[in-house]
Formats: sequence, structure tokens, C-alpha cells
Amino acid sequence: MSILPAKPEDSQAIADIFNQYLGIATMVLEPRSAADYQTIIEAENCAIFVTKDGAEVVSGFAYVTPYSDRGGYALAGEITVFITANAKGKRYGSYLYDELLPVADSLGYRHLTAKIWANNGNSIRFHESFGFRLVGTQVGIGFVGRKRIDTVIMERVW
Repeated sequence: MSILPAKPEDSQAIADIFNQYLGIATMVLEPRSAADYQTIIEAENCAIFVTKDGAEVVSGFAYVTPYSDRGGYALAGEITVFITANAKGKRYGSYLYDELLPVADSLGYRHLTAKIWANNGNSIRFHESFGFRLVGTQVGIGFVGRKRIDTVIMERVW
């Protein structure tokens, strides 16, 4: 397994992984395309890393993007990580963040935000292990599958 900066040719695999989580761990309800992720790969102030196995198959990704296009949020980024079901429990998320967090720092970010479904205890604990703290819970902010969804906001500030 290796951790590498994503390339445009990884875009479809990244979209395929993300789309596995529609309606179960993201407020995005429409599938994302390879073009959506190619935009992130090529954008300024963004970084995206992938895990690849020995056969060069992408099994996870993590990225940081600007929190907002408003100038006053220039130091703030939003971070996320997604791993395929068969790669969970192998520390791939940790390896991705080990690579991504220093890059986020080099991009000038000093505040990272993660938005996580409140019932996703594994992701909450994962982010805590990287120095994120719980800011609060947005009760019923989401509406997915005819159910209201609570989201927690976590932040890492340095």
C-alpha cells in the first residue's frame, strides 16, 4: 500500500469510492463525477491523496479544500477522508492524514473543519486522534432517506 498525491487519472476511482457513501455518511445525495474530483486535484489551495495497493488500485482518499471563498476564511480548510469497505481497519485513513496534514499546513491552513454524521463514532474518534475537538452538534440539520440527520462539527486549530 502506498500514499500518493492524486492524479487526474485517479478521479474516477475517487468518485466511485465517494459515491458508495451517498445517503449513509454524507449529505451529498447525487453521485459525484470524475470531473468533480479532477477539479479538486487541479485547484489551488487544495490537496488530495490516495491509497493504492500493489496493483495500483485506489482504496481510499483524503483531501483538504478551502472552507469558504470568503477572504476572511483564508486560514480555514475543510478536510475529509473516505475508505472502501474492504480497506477499513487497516489504518489507511491514518496514513492519509499523516501525509495530508503537513501539506494543509504548507498551504497556509491553520484551522481545519470536519463535518461528520453524529452517529459515526468511528470517524469522531479517528478525528480526535488527530487533534480535532468537538465544536458542537447541528441537530437535525440534514434530511436524508426521509430522516433528519445530526451532524457534528470538529476542528483542529494550530
